[in-house]
Amino acid sequence: METLNVFKEYSSKRLKNYPKIIYSNLYKKVLNNFCFEFYINKENYLFSPYYVLLRGGKYNELLDFVEKNEDFFDSLREFILNSLFVYSALIEENSYYLTKPQSIVIARMIHKEEHKFEVKFYAHYQDELLNSYNDKIYIGRDFLNLKNFERKYLGLKKYMLSLVEQNNKIQIRAKTKLRYFDDYKKPYLDEIEYLTNESVSDSMERIKLFPEKKLKDISKVKSVEVLDNILHIINFMVELRDFTQEFESKLRLREENDFVKYLTKYLKDLVDGIRYLTKLSVEIQLKISDYSIF
Repeated sequence: METLNVFKEYSSKRLKNYPKIIYSNLYKKVLNNFCFEFYINKENYLFSPYYVLLRGGKYNELLDFVEKNEDFFDSLREFILNSLFVYSALIEENSYYLTKPQSIVIARMIHKEEHKFEVKFYAHYQDELLNSYNDKIYIGRDFLNLKNFERKYLGLKKYMLSLVEQNNKIQIRAKTKLRYFDDYKKPYLDEIEYLTNESVSDSMERIKLFPEKKLKDISKVKSVEVLDNILHIINFMVELRDFTQEFESKLRLREENDFVKYLTKYLKDLVDGIRYLTKLSVEIQLKISDYSIF
């Protein structure tokens, strides 16, 4: 219910507090094949890109609001997509799925507090969506504040918080989902928890050194320091990624299918974070070098 109450504050309005971006063909495709899914009262309501209800019960209050506020949802779609462009590499990282002719994107919005939402993204094929909904592929997540597009620490804090959250879920679900829990606990689960805590702790200390919201706000002199810290964080996360991939491969070989999907989501968030950090490092290096690509 909180989700709808927040949306009602924007009734008959468009969001305007986000930068306008000229989209590449990839981003245009995502925009045109973007399905909202709202998690309300423990049920998911899935809407087509044209705001037709595809899944979920007949929640008349929600259906009536969506029908009368398509302009708002058009702007919300742009707000989300532009957030991914500026503070993520999720679209680029998943271009393999998203460029396929039949691909659509599902953005599941989960209210957290006030105007803040967690958004989980999935890819699927349009012609298989209704009959094989559960076959959707998780491609990443984002955390939004509809009141404030810009984010401190270049938007990096969300990746650290996501890793902590996903690790906690892994540790809890491993106890009930793994058939051979004792075989994995010390060599893998304990090590992932240690590496996650070490990576997040070190990364947060470094991220706090550059609280600016935009790359253009960072001086060229400070950019050198910021780049060094970003490359250091990448090294930590690559080590964690490689270890997690080893664990995932072992689980698949031993057909631990009830658990491995949770580890895959953790790995997906990790890879997305590395890709975004790499994207930032290239942009900063261009700034430092005075090399203009335009």
